[in-house]
Amino acid sequence: MKRPGYILLLFALLAGACNITKNVPAGDSLFIGGRVRINDAEVTAKERKVMRKDLQGAVRPKPNTTLLGMRTKLWLYNLSGTKEPKHKKGLRAWLRNTAGEPPVLASSFDVEKNRQIFTNMLQNRGFFYPVVTGHTETSKKRKTKAIFDITTGPQYHIRKTIYPQDSSLVAEDIRKLQDKTLLKEDQPYNLDLIKGERERIDRGLKEVGYYYFTPDYILVKADTNQGNHKVDLYVTVKDSVPYQAFNIYDIGKVYIYPNYRIRGKAEDTSKESAVSYEGYNLIDPHHTYRPIVFTQAMQFKPGEEYNRRDQNRSLNRLVSLNTFKFVKNRFDAVNDSVLDVYYYLTPFPKKSLQFQVGGLTQNDSRYGSNASITWRNRNTFKGAEELRIKLGAGFETQYAGSSSRPNIYHGDAEVSTVIPRFVIPFTHIRGSSYYIPRTYIKAGYSYESQSNLLTINSYKFSYGYNWKDDIRKDHQLYPINFTYVQTDTLGRENLNLYYGNLLFNGIILGPTYEYTYNSQAGRKKKNNIYFNGLIDLSGNILGLAQKADYTDNPQKLFGSTYAQYVKLQADVRYYYDFFPGFTWANRIFGGVGYPYGNSYQLPNVKQFFSGGNSSLRGFRSRLVGPGTFNEQYLFGTNNYIQTLGDIKIEENSELRIKIYQFINTALFVDAGNIWLYRDNPDFPGGKFTSDFYKELAVDVGTGLRLDFKILLIRLDLGIPVRKPWLAENQRWVFNQIDFGNNKWRGENMIFNLAIGYPF
Repeated sequence: MKRPGYILLLFALLAGACNITKNVPAGDSLFIGGRVRINDAEVTAKERKVMRKDLQGAVRPKPNTTLLGMRTKLWLYNLSGTKEPKHKKGLRAWLRNTAGEPPVLASSFDVEKNRQIFTNMLQNRGFFYPVVTGHTETSKKRKTKAIFDITTGPQYHIRKTIYPQDSSLVAEDIRKLQDKTLLKEDQPYNLDLIKGERERIDRGLKEVGYYYFTPDYILVKADTNQGNHKVDLYVTVKDSVPYQAFNIYDIGKVYIYPNYRIRGKAEDTSKESAVSYEGYNLIDPHHTYRPIVFTQAMQFKPGEEYNRRDQNRSLNRLVSLNTFKFVKNRFDAVNDSVLDVYYYLTPFPKKSLQFQVGGLTQNDSRYGSNASITWRNRNTFKGAEELRIKLGAGFETQYAGSSSRPNIYHGDAEVSTVIPRFVIPFTHIRGSSYYIPRTYIKAGYSYESQSNLLTINSYKFSYGYNWKDDIRKDHQLYPINFTYVQTDTLGRENLNLYYGNLLFNGIILGPTYEYTYNSQAGRKKKNNIYFNGLIDLSGNILGLAQKADYTDNPQKLFGSTYAQYVKLQADVRYYYDFFPGFTWANRIFGGVGYPYGNSYQLPNVKQFFSGGNSSLRGFRSRLVGPGTFNEQYLFGTNNYIQTLGDIKIEENSELRIKIYQFINTALFVDAGNIWLYRDNPDFPGGKFTSDFYKELAVDVGTGLRLDFKILLIRLDLGIPVRKPWLAENQRWVFNQIDFGNNKWRGENMIFNLAIGYPF
């Protein structure tokens, strides 16, 4: 067939697919959903809107899915033709069975069945006497819509809730829980609320030993004969409940199997080989683990009253050891008041080797690669300690751009030990949260070479702790942090590059504390908040003791100068989900470093930078500021490798919009800058002043995100709209935007390629 024949065939297929009822049998029609009309004023306009949405979503069957008003999947189904494909593979089979969906027929819709669904839903929300009518309307294009008219009637509210009044022990314990009831006076009657109350009572009883109790044993009776559309609720315990549900159980013996395998040796699961330690029975004939691992993790103790909170804590702490890939437990009733507990733990392989290779790009025409190899031992000293040895290397090089930057080559090595408990001299802290605390001991070395300009050798040692109050709150405290930096300059004769602000030779010694709160780590809500705060200190006590002063009395430690500063920073993020697939994300970052005593400014490794694919996306990476400083504008050169500051303020905001499946987009605006704490003649205009708000850089842009769940690829395009280095009344540059000008595009359109969200 000639090419015009192919084109005609394609047009014929598309024209046929546009008729969305082409595969609807004769005498039938396409069901396109239901419309709900609430015809009385018993509920507010806002409540009617929510109710209408819920009821329309409950119509069965569901109509064909739509995207931007089009029934895309049905269109793809129709594109496959009217007959079933002869072959299971191929384009037609894929269109029909995978990408598309068959038409939903009006003959499958039952008005009476849907009317009853609506009636039940309304009664469950306290509208006990609704009137629901429905009918269908079919258009000439063979499309059928269901129309429902609803008169809700008055909604009933709770007058009072009465809890069991008998003298049984379980009734007494239920009454103790009524202060935090969900069924409050004047609350609208709601079946979901009643179900939640049953589960709340069950959780409360589980905390005081009722192991065999379940929410199904609770019955809530409603009495609507109170007048004035009020209802009394009676919380009772059903009559047909096994007697064990009324018993309070204590913990008997606790057995722990740390090497459990379904097809393991008999000796690994025999109670006869159990070794008792602090009341726990450890079945570990090969002495793989020291018992202290489990006394740290377990929250149950023999003789204590059973409660579900301790059960969940024990399981979660065992999982958070990161030593066992499967953790399960079992309770056996020894009699009517004692439970024996069995924990079956299947460990990960003790040793593992991991390789990682990655690429990176920067928005200043740089690209590079990183590679690392990590060896891990998950039970180094038989206390579930994790020993890691990591070796890494990488490079960055420049392939284009108006300003030349040196190639960077780096390598690093780190040895770290993670101990699943607090290791604190002269004291013992067990902890009782859902997460095992950890002690970190790290030692590392890193090497960096920047072409022929300089080499940096860094030696690090740290000792600290990490613990969680709950899944949302994380603490990191490192009382010991030691860093020694040795910088060798190799290219002072190369005067066309400025790197003086990157030179630091000396010691950084001091504690750090970091706190993170993330509401998204729990149950995700419409509004979510993330907060990260850091306190970083160096040389404070030593500098005060030596009365160090960088001008009159500079001091040294082990023959090297040391940094003295206080650094504080906070990262606050707010996320608001308007509806699924449409999120407003915001970040405010503030950081200040106060160098004093032995330091004129922060060490460059502790300073802030601005610009780049996770910062100000309309500006070159690490070349914004400080303050009103801009090398190109002031000197007409591009010699500075990067610019840094002691103070940083930045705000980012973006709308994240889901387009289709894994394809998302975003609209964003960024604002911020960095500043110096003290004047520096190499950076005129860089000092922080009370006019800092006049020196903010601003950009706007749009982005495309490919979200493959395990990997998110981000492509952002930003342009500057406020340049702080210009004269004060000329900093907004909207009037200079010229997309048709090749030179303007080259200087102002900044493309960012990155992995993951910027915040």
